[in-house]
Amino acid sequence: MNHPTLKSLTLGIGLFFTLPLVYANSSFPSSSDGTLYINKSKTRKVAPVKYGFHYEEIGMMGEGALHAELIRNRSFEEATPPAGLSVKNGLYENVPAPRVKEKKVFQADPLIGWTTYPLSYAPVFVSRTETDPMSEENKYSMLVNVTEDIANHPDALILNRGYYGMNLKTDTSYRLSLFLKSRNYSAPLRVFLVDELGQQVSNVIEVNIENRDWTKYTGELKPEKNVQRGMLAIQPMSKGQFQIDVVSLFPSDTWNEGKSVFRKDIVQNLKEFAPCFIRFPGGCIVHGVNEETMYHWKKTLGPIENRPGQWSKWAPYYRTDGIGYHEFYELCEYVGADAMYVMPTGMICSGWVKQSPQWNFRHIDVDLDAYIQDALDAIEYAIGDTTTKWGAERAKNGHPAPFPLKYIEIGNEDFGPVYWERYEKIYQALSAKYPDLVYIANSVIRVVGRENDDKRKDIPNFVNPKNVKVFDEHYYNSIEWACEQHYRFDNYKRGVADLFIGELGISGKYPYNLLATGAIRMSIERNGDLNPLFAERPVMRHWDFLEHRIFLPMLINGVDSSVKTSFFYLAKMFRDNTFDVCLDAAIKDIEGLQNIFVTMGYDTASKQYILKLINLQDKKVTLQPEVSGFKRPVKAHKTSLVLVPGKENTPFTPNEVQPVETEVGLDLNQPLELEAASMVVYRFKLK
Repeated sequence: MNHPTLKSLTLGIGLFFTLPLVYANSSFPSSSDGTLYINKSKTRKVAPVKYGFHYEEIGMMGEGALHAELIRNRSFEEATPPAGLSVKNGLYENVPAPRVKEKKVFQADPLIGWTTYPLSYAPVFVSRTETDPMSEENKYSMLVNVTEDIANHPDALILNRGYYGMNLKTDTSYRLSLFLKSRNYSAPLRVFLVDELGQQVSNVIEVNIENRDWTKYTGELKPEKNVQRGMLAIQPMSKGQFQIDVVSLFPSDTWNEGKSVFRKDIVQNLKEFAPCFIRFPGGCIVHGVNEETMYHWKKTLGPIENRPGQWSKWAPYYRTDGIGYHEFYELCEYVGADAMYVMPTGMICSGWVKQSPQWNFRHIDVDLDAYIQDALDAIEYAIGDTTTKWGAERAKNGHPAPFPLKYIEIGNEDFGPVYWERYEKIYQALSAKYPDLVYIANSVIRVVGRENDDKRKDIPNFVNPKNVKVFDEHYYNSIEWACEQHYRFDNYKRGVADLFIGELGISGKYPYNLLATGAIRMSIERNGDLNPLFAERPVMRHWDFLEHRIFLPMLINGVDSSVKTSFFYLAKMFRDNTFDVCLDAAIKDIEGLQNIFVTMGYDTASKQYILKLINLQDKKVTLQPEVSGFKRPVKAHKTSLVLVPGKENTPFTPNEVQPVETEVGLDLNQPLELEAASMVVYRFKLK
């Protein structure tokens, strides 16, 4: 596909490492103003880009945020070391490069989230124990030992702080459940909510725990005042010992009238974006670092006391699986998205396997048939008839109707000869039974720390390249690299595989790193004949987990807020302005690295033309017109997003950055001014 400003792209690994990384530490350099070229008569049909989410449990996007559970370390499993990884001399055994930062031996406070009060002294001692566990799934519980007459210590409490405090509201009730087991304790136990100072702010639930078998207790707590960072308090009333496990506290106002596990304000923001699909569960969570830490969907079903949770290689290093396989599909339904399930192939993270010789990754031997059957079971759970084994299980869990499963991605960032063979076997088995699903293949992301720039060169190496229907490409790179890729997909050979960008991360100084993602997005939408999918990431992070550092997810979630960032708004401008006819458009006459970008298209449904422009320069620019086919001025709807270094939306400044929408006159035959560090979208009709 030819283009007026297209240059042959031959960026190889060597050239990537010679590019100066100046933008990470300085503002984007200015260049001369360019020329806006548009030719209305040169068009081609394209498929509108399908924008979705890449969901992976990192940075407390679920735990402590989207997952509305208020208790942290509810099952006392958060400090559980990664299964299958033995430690010797302070290092993991039998893993390559065990001293690198990301392979530091995992350690956490066994009672993280829990404490006793007063802090100076309370005759209430708590510890994590493996004695008399509730089940094999939940090995640990909390042993409580009250050593003195509690009447002399009326303020003595056990507290759970939750995830940086619990947002308690008077117009909401809170559903409590917990499991208790007496050893020699025979008095009542009082449970209530407290404020930041430990003062009671709710009614009291009183339970008797004389039973020496594990027993579940439930109740409802109602705050008497609003508290931003409250806590759950458990107050023993006499001497003795007892055990606690699986303590849960859910607000009654979750999404779907309290019937879901999702925080309402966060789901509302996700729904507002209107993703076409959600990619789940990752990401590296899919393949783990050994078979034990891979994603095993069956362990995430059913009552929470039967979910063991799992260590994860990404901070905060543990997930409860409260948002499990079933809840993933519910979330897709709530926000109106198709589901993309990423299944493990039995291949683990390439950084955790040995190489002999270099670049020849020695992957573990697995029972591939078991992984294939597990994937077939997963699909059956999602869309199988209720007369099937797993379809019946879905109905038992409250959802008789099929879930909106559309895509199956076979592995995550898997590559090489082992993967190519496994992909074929998995594809053949799954597509034979479920031919209407869309199957996605992986590409290599990095080899020995280097970005693999030409990802499609591996497609001919698959056992049957024709079975590679959609090819997932992940990119983590610099601003300069992103700008160089503006015409990347123009050069892709047609008739090979559809395009999927499952992960994209551009590093460098804000806001230029964010705007640079637009260069990639524009390249994708201009090449819509590749039927592109694009997964936004990172979707969310927890503000307190980030320690109030400015980061760039789509949503920043606090204990009582969910804030849309500039990233959300920029991505939404692309999501809301897709087109199915692409016009020939380019920025010409730019000296040096291109840093102004354009796409233009026509949306046949609305009968509107859509013009998108991005300026990465740190100054206003004026583009001279070289436009044919648009002879008269028009009335246009303009959406403008202007970004300023250091200025971003946070829970403290939720409306600092927002797009501005106006009705304007637009004459494409006149010079067009763009604000510094900005994106603008014009929509208009021709009379």
